[in-house]
Amino acid sequence: MINVILADHQRIFRIGMASALAAEEDIRIVGQPQSTDQLLRGLVNFRPHVLVLSSAFLAEANAIQEVCSRQDTAILLLREPEDEVSGDLSMQVHGVMGRSADEATIVRSVRHLAKGGKLLCLVRNRATEAEEDPVGMRVRERLAPQELRIIALVIQGYRNREIAVRIGATEQSIKYSLRKIFDKTGVFGRLELALFVIQHRTLQQAALAHSRPEWNPVTRLEPVWPMPDKRFLN
Repeated sequence: MINVILADHQRIFRIGMASALAAEEDIRIVGQPQSTDQLLRGLVNFRPHVLVLSSAFLAEANAIQEVCSRQDTAILLLREPEDEVSGDLSMQVHGVMGRSADEATIVRSVRHLAKGGKLLCLVRNRATEAEEDPVGMRVRERLAPQELRIIALVIQGYRNREIAVRIGATEQSIKYSLRKIFDKTGVFGRLELALFVIQHRTLQQAALAHSRPEWNPVTRLEPVWPMPDKRFLN
């Protein structure tokens, strides 16, 4: 059994990767930390074979690298399109992968790293990503910036009342906006909306681009909800 810690600050991607990895019989997710302290404790307590690491955690790269080296945990770094990853850092991690990588590639990469292999930098540009997701592109063009902000907050697990407070609107207007979003995306509820966004990475990127920095989940010490998140059903 390959034990994996999934440390990703973006809830949309974390849910998508968790569902993909957990579906494999030989892979077990033993932790989904949202802060560096949680990550370091998880590494020591669970000693995973592979750490899937968001680049948002690189502020504490030395501490993370030290623990992983001591217990032979391979690091798969998830790189944002705009990230600058130095050659020295690339040498310290076992693999670097862009967020545009599909689920099958992530699964294969985790297995490869668990066996002691290394990966080249697997990063695709935004133009390639858009060409490969025409449905996501079409839906994104129909959505207003305010609707993308609401989608980003829905995916992060916020209730209508909480979304209204964060964007300065009424709860009733959020309900109305969600009905319009459901119509534009062709889904029938919050959970279906979350799954639809997970499946279309260009739509994920657009939603995340409209999230304000102060809402970044890595700064909020929330419990890690199981999949599906029970708040999607409210």
